[in-house]
Amino acid sequence: MQAAGLGREKIVDMFDSYILTTLKLDRNGNVISTNVAVTFDIHDAEAHRDKSVENDFETFAVSDNWREDAEQSNLVKAMREFREMVRQWQEEALR
Repeated sequence: MQAAGLGREKIVDMFDSYILTTLKLDRNGNVISTNVAVTFDIHDAEAHRDKSVENDFETFAVSDNWREDAEQSNLVKAMREFREMVRQWQEEALR
């Protein structure tokens, strides 16, 4: 795969991010999982998990073009909102 027409091979399409979590008690005494940090290094994530039994991490694969994906998500959201507005206008017109 060519990178932006520069004649260079694209090395990475996806990369992993690690959300570090810990278990805590909320005001009602319920156990909840709380996000405490994010890292891109598996060794940092494993070190966090190994520090204490209540620590853990979740792995997420992130696309290298996440900005484009986010823009598409925002466009879809805007289109859905517009569709809802049109639906409401149509309902009002029928009254």
